[in-house]
Amino acid sequence: MTFNLSRRSVLKVAAASVATLAAPSVLRAKSFASKPVTIIVGNAAGGANDTLARLLQPVLEAELGKPVLVENRPGAAGNLGLSLAMQAAPDGHTLFCSSSVMLATAHTHINSPGSPLEGLEHITMIGDGNFTYTAPTATGAKNYEEFRALVKGKPGEIRHGTPGAGGNIHLSAELLKLREKLDMPAIHYKAAGDLITDLLSNQIQLAINAIQLTEPHIRSGKLVPLFTAGKEREKRVEGVPTSVELGIKDMERITNWFALHAPKGTPESILAELHAASVKSIKSQPAVEKMTAGGWTPVGDSREAFTARLKSDDAIFGEVARETGIRIG
Repeated sequence: MTFNLSRRSVLKVAAASVATLAAPSVLRAKSFASKPVTIIVGNAAGGANDTLARLLQPVLEAELGKPVLVENRPGAAGNLGLSLAMQAAPDGHTLFCSSSVMLATAHTHINSPGSPLEGLEHITMIGDGNFTYTAPTATGAKNYEEFRALVKGKPGEIRHGTPGAGGNIHLSAELLKLREKLDMPAIHYKAAGDLITDLLSNQIQLAINAIQLTEPHIRSGKLVPLFTAGKEREKRVEGVPTSVELGIKDMERITNWFALHAPKGTPESILAELHAASVKSIKSQPAVEKMTAGGWTPVGDSREAFTARLKSDDAIFGEVARETGIRIG
C-alpha cells in the first residue's frame, strides 16, 4: 500500500503533534469538575480544619482544573457545616473537611444532623496527631502516676478542662476517667486560649491538647506532660510516655485527625478522582513540611482504610457517650 502525503498534509500533522506536546492537559482525562469545588469547614478561619483544607488547595486546583474554595461555616459545634455537606449535591463539587470532633458530637449532641459515618462518602485522612495530657507544675505531680494518686486522694476536687462539651477531647478525658476510675469534674471552655490560661494558673489541673499548643509551656517548665494518648512517643517533647506504655486501655483510639469527605451518593468514578488528587496534594512537599511543623503526620490513606478507622473511632465514641450519658442540648 502506498501513501501519498502532500507537503501541506505533513506540516499539518507536525503542527498538531507539537500542539499536543505543548499542552499536556490534552493528554490527561477530563476532570468531572465543571465549576469551582468548595471545601466546607465547620469552624472559623484560622483553625486546624481551615489550615489543612487550604494546604490542599494548590494541588487540588491543578489536578481538577477548577478553582477550589474553602468556605467556613462555623456553628453548632461543627454540626452546621456537617449538615450543609450532607445535604449538598453528590456531584463532587462540594467536599467537607472534618476532624474527629465530628464523630464525637454525633453521639453527644441532640442537634446532630445524623451519623457522618453513614451520611458521607469518605475520601481520605489528611493528617493525624496525638493528644498530650498536661498538668500545671503547681499540682506537684511530676508524672502520671503521681497525678493519678492526687486525683484519687481528692475525689471531685481535681478538675479537667475541655474546649467544648461533647467533643472529641471531652470524650477522651471521659474515657480516661472510665478506664482509670477517676472522679474528676469537667470544666468546658469556648476558647482554647482561656483553657490554657486557667491551666497555667492552676484553676484547672488537667488539659488535653495538641502538642503545638502546650510545647512552649512544657519547655518553660510551667506544664508537666503526663502522657501522650497514642502508640508512639511525641517527637517534639522527649521523655513523655504513651498511654499504651502506661497500660491505659483504648486511649490511643482517640486522636487529633483531620479528613476529607463528599456527600453520600457521590459516584465512584468521582470519588476515585478526588482521592487521587487529595493524596497527591497531601504528599506534596509544601503540605508535608507545613503539617509536620504543625505537629501532624501526613496520612493520605486509602478510602477503605480510612472508613475502617472511622468505624473503630465511632465505636469508642459511642461507648463513652453511652456509659457517661453525656447529651448536649
